[in-house]
Amino acid sequence: MSRPKYAQVIDDEQAEHHSAGHSAGPSPFSYQAKELEMVVEERDMNFVKNNGVQRIAEGLKTDLNSGIGDQIPDSERILAFGRNVFPETLPASFWVLWWEALHDETLIILMVAAIISIVLGVSIGDDRGTDWIEGFAILVAVFLVSGVTAGNDWHKDQKFRKLNKIREMKMIKVIRHGTRKTTPNDSLLVGDVILLETGDAIPADILFVHGHDLKVDMSSMTGESELVLVDEHNPFLLAGCRVMEGSCSGIVIAVGIHSQWGKIKLELDEEVEDTPLQNKLTNLADFIGKVGMFGAILLFVVCVMIYTIGHYAIDKEEWDSSAVTDILDYLIVSISLICVAVPEGLPLAVTISLAYSMFEMMKDNNLVRHLAACETMGGATNICSDKTGTLTENKMKVLTLWMGGKDCAAKDNLPISGQLLHSLATGISINSTAYLTQEDGKELVIGSTTEGAMIKYLRDIGVDYQEVRNKVPVKKVYPFSSLSKRMATAIATGSSTVFLVKGAAEVLVESCESYQDENGEAKPLDRSIAENKIKELASQGLRTLCIAYAVFPQDIELPAEIPETQLTLTAILGIKDPVRASVPNAVLACRGAGITVRMVTGDNSYTARHIAKECHILTEDGTVLEGPVFRKMTDEQIDEILPRLQVLARSSPNDKLRLVNRLKAAREVVASTGDGTNDAPQLKAADVGFSMGITGTEVAKEASDIILLDDNFTSIVKAVMWGRNVYDSIRKFLQLQLTVNLAAMVVAFVGAVSNGESPLKSVQLLWVNLIMDTFAALALATEKPTPDLLDRKPYGRDDSLITRTMWKNIIIHAIYQIFVLLGLLYAGHKLEWLDLPEDRDDFDEDDDTLLSTIIFNAFVFCQLFNEINCRKLYDELNVFDGIFKNWIFHAIMFVTIAVQILIVEFGDTASKTTRLNAIQWLTCVAIGSIELPLGFIAHLIRIEKHPLHHLTDVDEGTPLIG
Repeated sequence: MSRPKYAQVIDDEQAEHHSAGHSAGPSPFSYQAKELEMVVEERDMNFVKNNGVQRIAEGLKTDLNSGIGDQIPDSERILAFGRNVFPETLPASFWVLWWEALHDETLIILMVAAIISIVLGVSIGDDRGTDWIEGFAILVAVFLVSGVTAGNDWHKDQKFRKLNKIREMKMIKVIRHGTRKTTPNDSLLVGDVILLETGDAIPADILFVHGHDLKVDMSSMTGESELVLVDEHNPFLLAGCRVMEGSCSGIVIAVGIHSQWGKIKLELDEEVEDTPLQNKLTNLADFIGKVGMFGAILLFVVCVMIYTIGHYAIDKEEWDSSAVTDILDYLIVSISLICVAVPEGLPLAVTISLAYSMFEMMKDNNLVRHLAACETMGGATNICSDKTGTLTENKMKVLTLWMGGKDCAAKDNLPISGQLLHSLATGISINSTAYLTQEDGKELVIGSTTEGAMIKYLRDIGVDYQEVRNKVPVKKVYPFSSLSKRMATAIATGSSTVFLVKGAAEVLVESCESYQDENGEAKPLDRSIAENKIKELASQGLRTLCIAYAVFPQDIELPAEIPETQLTLTAILGIKDPVRASVPNAVLACRGAGITVRMVTGDNSYTARHIAKECHILTEDGTVLEGPVFRKMTDEQIDEILPRLQVLARSSPNDKLRLVNRLKAAREVVASTGDGTNDAPQLKAADVGFSMGITGTEVAKEASDIILLDDNFTSIVKAVMWGRNVYDSIRKFLQLQLTVNLAAMVVAFVGAVSNGESPLKSVQLLWVNLIMDTFAALALATEKPTPDLLDRKPYGRDDSLITRTMWKNIIIHAIYQIFVLLGLLYAGHKLEWLDLPEDRDDFDEDDDTLLSTIIFNAFVFCQLFNEINCRKLYDELNVFDGIFKNWIFHAIMFVTIAVQILIVEFGDTASKTTRLNAIQWLTCVAIGSIELPLGFIAHLIRIEKHPLHHLTDVDEGTPLIG
């Protein structure tokens, strides 16, 4: 069945037809979508030179300074140039998935056997009016099983598609109607003036307008790893690429399928890779399936041998057509047993659990980019966390300044004016890229929150940062460097070139030779005074930044790097960023869960130590190291200090990467956070990389596995809970599945060997298969995590999926079921209340059907009650704990019981069942219900150390997370 590879959001031909002037009126634009598409594809510099950026903007009815206005409706732009939505694969319909499910080899063999059974029943059966019914019932059961499987696959696909749309959503900075604002990437229009900074992903094909030292990673389009300098001589910025250095403004000239990335996407066929757990379960399912296949073949061979010997060697009967029907029945039962034995539900269970978890994790502010991260977080043993915005609120405020040799509280009027105030205003306004905007009546900081705090401070003392920016011409911008811990902007003032520098105070002060006194005059700096002030502020938990400048002749050749000498200190700022209220107890919860939390920050050791103590990260025997010391250490020295290392201050991204790699070398499972472009390597190196959804760059987000939508450490703890929950869900299902497999195989085989046929019939086995492989997977894989998941140690990297405790429970329950079901088979007639003949030799066909129905019914109820037991894995005595919080579990139990009643009471010939009276029903339910006290007794038998323990260091009455 063929279907279009991609769905287009906008019709190409309609857009071309409109732009060619065949619509109701002439196009208001001077260019067509195809024309601009070819300009980008051919990198047509002649077009750019001949038209000029200004003229191109006019042709697109936009303004390079104020952006898109109201003169042209957005709908006309969309009709002419398309939407910024990339093509996506068409989803397979339910019917296609159903058709694919029917291609399972086991089901095909079963369908062929069922059809043969129907033909034989109609043509040579003893009762041609009813002998075809069983074959038909098997066909119906096969279609039902495959239909439910297809429904699950379709539902899963819909969920993943919805998640992908959320995952691909990015906020883009644009200028519209003369105002800077952010807009979703899919609402970007041709003609938009866009603002790009270091770490941004390029959302469309863009023409460079103005910028500073813009270097772009074009490897996704060209395959070249070298960064490309983009300026007026090479003005093309392509969708799918990333800004690695510098900043710029540009004009959007091609979006969606008209962009170069959109055209490539048309040819791509992306598939979701299986996670390690899915692969492990698939291998396990294959192994169990092979064992089941062997058992089924052995069952068929034994049944045929017993039949042949009994009928033709002992009873000396003659061969007739009924033998074909009987042997076919054996084949169908054997194949049905394979269906039960092959645990197709294992991969399904992990897929359901992962899909369910991913969407629920969204509610906990975890946007999962890679499925494997869900399960990996369950085994995390170390979390390397940033400070700013993750452990703290990221609500920066300037509390105090050291200026003119004096302390100045930010809330007071500054005792400065004239040149000193001018230097402060210029140093902050020009040497920053953040800006303030209003959205929905709220003031927002677009860009760095640290810079936002400083420009808010300027506003509070009566300085308009935007007015300062408009007045001062910029010669060159040096983006912030995580290695030098500073950024700079070169400006022209009179006869001089001034370098405005800001950065980490403890680093920048070392480069300062003078400071501005209260009159703004440069005086020699006593560094010890400044350093003591920095230590004083940092010891209060304040982040310290330094504002400085250096003056050079106007005609100086601008250096490639920021000057590190001859700086004059203007001010030292103390900035407060409060610790999130939920973080201290979340850190304690991690400690109780066997997870070590380490703070990795660019702040100095005094600030880091204060914050780490407040967060409960730094303990009495913990160690604080600074990046410069850490870099000089050998791997052996680092490995020796790792168990005690809790804070790494003044660190660079390379320090983070090295720390992550050393932890992994020690067989730790490492989660790490990052927000900057330079954090990408360590985010990729970590077992689970967390990027920041609010402050993180697009480069960091692309490198990460999970995006923290609220930048909150507590959300990481919730991810740990979900990861452990996924692993537990699979183990719960596995425990139930293997119990069913073992019991069904033994009962069917022993029954067939002793009686010549299995007490569990083909349609009955297919129903059990449906209960186990689909319904149980749904019921057990959709349990929500509970805080007690944090009351035990993490899973090890190489932990077996099946624990000794699980084997204990599987064997105990399987033995009980085998004992009871075989007991019914051989001694059920001795139970007077079952209404069976006292002597087994007096059984007629109806009595055999009645006994078979009771065995089948009891078997199903054993699984239903054992499903409740399987909700707990660690010998917890209360298996009902939290059971009323999962409505899916209740719904599936109700549906299963309802269908079981229908099959037993109305299945008749189709299911080889007969109606049961009240006493017989109660007997079956009672046999099943014994699973609960049996499970209680099993949980009292401890064969391995209990993994649960109690936290002792969490504040009483305070929730672990919240």
